[in-house]
Amino acid sequence: MTKDEVIARIRSELKMPGFKANIADKDYSEAEYLKLKQDLLDYYRNYVGGIEADFQGGLDGHIGR
Repeated sequence: MTKDEVIARIRSELKMPGFKANIADKDYSEAEYLKLKQDLLDYYRNYVGGIEADFQGGLDGHIGR
């Protein structure tokens, strides 16, 4: 599948209509697509998903750290 097909599929499957990524412009196999998708999920879980815990109670306690 093409880069555009990969992006469209991620937008659909992960329900991320505004998803934008700088991925290589090449033909992707199903295995490559699944790896990319899993890497995105792992990144979200490891680096983005916990952000709400960092800001519980507001931003005031986090400014100037």
